[in-house]
Parts: sequence; C-alpha cells; structure tokens
Amino acid sequence: MEKQRRRLWWRRVRRVGYVLAGLFIGVPAIAFAVGYLVWDVRSPQEVLAELDKTVVLEYSDGAELMKVVPADGDRTFTPYAGVPRKLVDAIVAVEDPTFWTNSGFEPTGIARAMVTGVGGGSGITQQYVKNSTGEDDATLFRKFKELVLSTKITNQQSKEQIFESYVNVISFGRNTHGPAAAAQAYFGKPLRDISWSEAAFLAGMLQAPYGHDPATVGPEQAAKRWTYAADKLAERGYVSAAERDSMAYPRVLDPDETRAGRTSYSDYHIRQQVLAELETQGFPLETLRREGMTVRTTLEEKAQDRTEQAVRNRLAGEPADLRAAVVSVRPRDGGVAAYAGGNWSVTDYAVTPHRPGSAFRSVVQVAELRARADVPPVVTGAKIRQAAYDAGIPEFLDGTRTLTAADGVHIASTIAEGTYALRPIDLAAVYATFASGGQRVAPHFVAEVRKGDEVVWSRDTTPVPALPPDVARFAQGGPGAYGTSDGWTAGASPVLSTVVWVGGDDELPRTDWAGVPLTGETLPADIWREAMGADFAPTPAAAPVVR
Repeated sequence: MEKQRRRLWWRRVRRVGYVLAGLFIGVPAIAFAVGYLVWDVRSPQEVLAELDKTVVLEYSDGAELMKVVPADGDRTFTPYAGVPRKLVDAIVAVEDPTFWTNSGFEPTGIARAMVTGVGGGSGITQQYVKNSTGEDDATLFRKFKELVLSTKITNQQSKEQIFESYVNVISFGRNTHGPAAAAQAYFGKPLRDISWSEAAFLAGMLQAPYGHDPATVGPEQAAKRWTYAADKLAERGYVSAAERDSMAYPRVLDPDETRAGRTSYSDYHIRQQVLAELETQGFPLETLRREGMTVRTTLEEKAQDRTEQAVRNRLAGEPADLRAAVVSVRPRDGGVAAYAGGNWSVTDYAVTPHRPGSAFRSVVQVAELRARADVPPVVTGAKIRQAAYDAGIPEFLDGTRTLTAADGVHIASTIAEGTYALRPIDLAAVYATFASGGQRVAPHFVAEVRKGDEVVWSRDTTPVPALPPDVARFAQGGPGAYGTSDGWTAGASPVLSTVVWVGGDDELPRTDWAGVPLTGETLPADIWREAMGADFAPTPAAAPVVR
C-alpha cells in the first residue's frame, strides 16, 4: 500500500514536471514559431530607403563644401565595401564577437540579460532590429520579439547586408549616423583614412554615443572607453600585442573645429541658392534626401575663401552698419565661382536689388552702340532695358518685370543713371557676357547631381549669342565707373567676372571709418581686387577692367 502511494506521488511529480517543462520549453518554442511566422521584419533596403540621408554639396573640384543634414542627424550612407576592414573588425570585437557565426543573437548574452533584467545582451543584429523598428521599451516581450526578428533576418539576409544596414542606422554621437559622418565629426577626415586607433574610438562610441564623447564627458572618461575597445581588438586577435602597444589615443576634434561647427549665414545663403536651383531642375530637397544625393557645385574653394577673406579684411574696423556682397561668375560657362551674400543675417545681399548708379554705364554703352544703326540714332529707356536683358539681367524675377518704376510700366530716361535696382549676381552675369565676347550663359551654382557614382543630371553650359562681339568688346573697355549712395565695383577678365556691392539696409549715403563718403572707388574696389586675385589674371592680356 505504501509502495502504491509512493508510485502515485512520483507519478504526480513527473506530470507536474512535464507540465512545467512544457511551459518553460514548449510554450516559448511554440511562441517563437508563431512569432517567426506572424512578425515581419523589413529588409535593410526598405529601412534605409525610408530614412532621410545627408545631402553633400561639393566644390567644383570634388572637395566637400557643406552638408544638408536631416533633422535627425547627419546620415551619409556607406556601402559595406566602403567601410574599412579595421572598423568592421573593431565594431565586431567590441559589440558582437560571434556576429559572423551566430544565428542573430548570442545565447550567453541573452541569458545574462534574463538574469539581470533586460539590460544588455544585444548583439549587432538585435541592435539593428531595435533601431529599425524604433521599439526600445525595457520589457521581456520586446526582448523576445527582438530575438525572433533577429533570427528571421539572419535567415533572410547575408551577414554583410546586416552589418551594412546596422552601421548606417546606428548613432555614433554628435548628431551623426553612419561611419562616414562620424569620421568627419570626430577626426575631420574621410572614412577611408582612419587608423586602427581611430577605428577603436568609433567602435567604442556605439554603446553610449553621448556618454563617451570627450566633448561631453572629458578626455579621461573617453580614453577609458577607448582603452576597452583597443584591448578587445587584441583580445579577439584582430591586432597583435605589439600593434596594441603601439596604439595611442587619437586626437579628437572639438565640435567647433569641424565644418559642421562653423556654419554661418554665408554658408546658409549658398545652401539656399543651390537648393532653389535644384528645385527648378526637378530635384526638391525631399528627393535629394531620400536618395542621399551628392551635388557638385560650380564654386571654387580658393576663390570662395579669398572672397570671404577679402570682405572680412576690408570691413574690419569699418562702421557696423555697412553690408557687402560679392559675386564672381566664370564667363566661359556661367558658373558662380565665388559667392558672398553677407554674414550678418538671413538677408542675402547678393540677390537683393540695389541701385547700381554709374556701374550701369556699360549697359548704356551697349544700347548706344546698337542705336548707331538707327536713323536717326535714338537711345531710349526701353532700348537700354532691352540691352540689359540681352546682356544677362533677367527680364522677370518671381513673376515681376525688372528695370521698371514703382508702377511697373514707366521707363524714365534716368535708367541711364542706374536708378533702377539690380542684383549683384545679375550685374556679374552682364560683365561675364561682355568678357566672353557677347556669348551668354545664365549664372548658376550647380554643375551636376550624382546618386552614388551615377551622374543623374548635369548642367548644359552651351553659350547663347547675346551681343555682337564688337559691341561686347567696346562695352568691356573704357574708364571705370562707380556707384554713389551704394558703392559698386564691377569688372571682368576672360577668366572671371566679379561684382562687389557695399552699402546698408537702406539707400542712405554712407561713409567709411574716416568719414570719407562711400563710393565704388573706395572699399568696394579694395574688396574687388583682393577677391579677383592674381590667379585670375596671370597675364597682362587677362587683366580685368574695373567698373
């Protein structure tokens, strides 16, 4: 009887054990299988396609000019083949040493996370799932779902595809996503040029991007994390002990040492001009960001730096209410080589109309030369206006006819005196037409648009005959002419047409620091000479004529 009771008792124990085993093993297994079938994981390609990417603007020689960064941070897409192997190894060593062989997760890491709660334990694939889904609540259910989706995506994608997606969506701190943006933000260099030491630094940032930034926590705390990452490289066999000993903590730039930290109103004006031009060509900002496009501009880095420096040098110590704008246009193709709309506010003085005064004289000369063919020769306001349009001043701006009086119709004889407001960029285009022998190309900022390595659009710079060559030649020659209430200097060589305007936010006469009235022969002429530079007039034949 006693034996029978014992057998019944053990039978009940076994049944309870079976039930418990089913609960702890069978139920999770069934749940895993159901989740695998029901939960869908978007492909990395779909995730990346939906993310706004950084648009890179380049100088004419391909050097980086600036970036147009999405609201959620700088994200420059880098394909797997473009990630240096040393950075791949560093990230794997620090974040997920079994990444290349695991099934989407590392079991010991999961076990550790279960014991400690839900913190930690996420490998590269799980981190990608969390970042791509936006689900980061600290619950066991989220962790379980993350594990299921990590397994599923590992079965659907190659490890290289998963790593590529992970490294492009993860934050590296300093408002950057992806390794290319991070290399620029921390070291000011292209990703391909980073060292082992710098690779260890970037890999160490991923755990807590803002918690390991030396600009936030100080260099000592950041160095501790770097040491951990560098040691992992040696521990996992990616570098030898001797190589580890030779590694030193890298020089990390302060945020204000990078171009992103030096944004200015001048950069803003260029950005706006480029984006406005792209929109007219069928490339709105939304398209540029979605495709992560690169834009090659016409701006020349040396000319741009020289122009901005000229404005700073010549206005230093002058009255604070003086403003200036400089535009340089290449006569051969209409490309804007240098552009300074002012660094005072969002107002872009290079595209703000100002009265040109006698700087308009060359346009009057064109009208006079044309009138010689008339019998009797008559130079009217309408003919002067037509000469201006032919030379390169736009006939309409924002739907409004230019070179008109307040009523929009009457053209007074005083047009010959430059009483009708012009934009500096338009006058630069006029002088470019003169310098090119009467051939006109509309001034523009964009040379080409690329998606990856593919050129998807390029500017047609075929010139259009605008003036007879002899008329253009006479218009370019002659004595200089300058404005009065505003200071203008305009002139061109066969290589460059440059216009400088100096004035204020109103039409009142101005003086320099010594009380000398402002004219085109004073500050504007000094800026013009420095902005043009010897590089643009290497021979006497190319020497510019000042207006």
